[in-house]
Amino acid sequence: MNIFQKRLRSGAVTLLLLLASMALAFLVLEFGLRLALFGSLQWRQSGHLPFIRVPHSELGWLPAPNQVAAEEALEYQHLTTTNSKGLRDTHRAYEKPSGAYRIVVLGDSYMEATHVPEGEGFPQVLEALLAARNVEVINLGVGGYATTAAWLYLRSEGMKYEPDLVLLGFYAENDVHGNSPELSRLFWGEDNIRYYGQPYALWDSDNESFEIRAPDYERSYAGYQERLAAYSPRLYQLDALRKSLTSHLFQQMRLQLYTRVRPPGYDVNIHFGCYLTNFSHVPEDSEPGPDAYQELWDDAWAITKQQIAAINDTARKQGVHFAFFNAPARIQFESRYQEAVVERFPALSLDVDLPERRLGAFAARENIPFVDISPPFREADAAGRVVNYNHDSHWNAAGHRLAATAVVAWLDEENLLPKP
Repeated sequence: MNIFQKRLRSGAVTLLLLLASMALAFLVLEFGLRLALFGSLQWRQSGHLPFIRVPHSELGWLPAPNQVAAEEALEYQHLTTTNSKGLRDTHRAYEKPSGAYRIVVLGDSYMEATHVPEGEGFPQVLEALLAARNVEVINLGVGGYATTAAWLYLRSEGMKYEPDLVLLGFYAENDVHGNSPELSRLFWGEDNIRYYGQPYALWDSDNESFEIRAPDYERSYAGYQERLAAYSPRLYQLDALRKSLTSHLFQQMRLQLYTRVRPPGYDVNIHFGCYLTNFSHVPEDSEPGPDAYQELWDDAWAITKQQIAAINDTARKQGVHFAFFNAPARIQFESRYQEAVVERFPALSLDVDLPERRLGAFAARENIPFVDISPPFREADAAGRVVNYNHDSHWNAAGHRLAATAVVAWLDEENLLPKP
């Protein structure tokens, strides 16, 4: 064997030893994290697929029934379940038990609350706080729903539960532009299911009634089939690197290296549009221009108010109370995030209380109970308490409990709950 072959062989052995050392270090770190966090070497989501939503011809989509699914992100990993009707709730008969008081909760992912463990979402905490009063809370929250889908879901499913109170958790940052087909198209793009896959309510001024533009069910179903094919349980379990705690650790570290406000890959005038007092920062020759943005947002707010009024009418025609509250967005209560947004987008005329003032004035005119629960979230932020996740801005378990506690106190003030 000549000297070149010896060096080549020595280099190969060194490389193999290096790779083996890296693999061993990875396993030691991974298993160490698992033992430290879970007391077990087994990854706790092993064998469970991601949470699945099924296309629906009227509502756009619904969570699949009877799921036990993995919810994984940089800051949480847990299992989530749905009942036989696809609700993130325990099984409930439509017929109300004798002596019970029922609340049906409507809203989007903040109400559905798959991003927190079982029992820690707003509807479940609300029910726990009111357990001594024989109150049941039915969770009709569905991720991605705007007000139109929530209204349709109340009519087709929610009223079957014989509620005493319908309660809407309104997330202005998404819900207002989600009620506008044109703003949704500009924000998500024509090929995104969040645009073509959801219903829109269009006001027919001649007949003074809503015309519902149905979702593109066939297109949504085709995409659903593709996603199902990708969710092979065997392949999903074998994807060990992506699912490893070590990977989550390094992703979290990488996330902290980025600025707190990264340039969005979509239109900032829609992302933060519900907080903008004007669009004068938009160049006149842009598409859309400042006047076009203002008109689109005026229309979006008009249809949003009409849809909230429609929910109120649906409830009251059946002798049921209706009330709603804002679900505070991160920019409305986290001071550091507000400062970072202003620094990143200094030209925006931001007013983070604008949605609540609009909603409050509308609710007063329509005589609908409404409360702004931003103040306790701001107090929590000022006290250094973390009530939301960093990577996707949803409330964490502490945020859900804070919201539920504030809403219970307000509902008692409004005499909308049975007495203790």
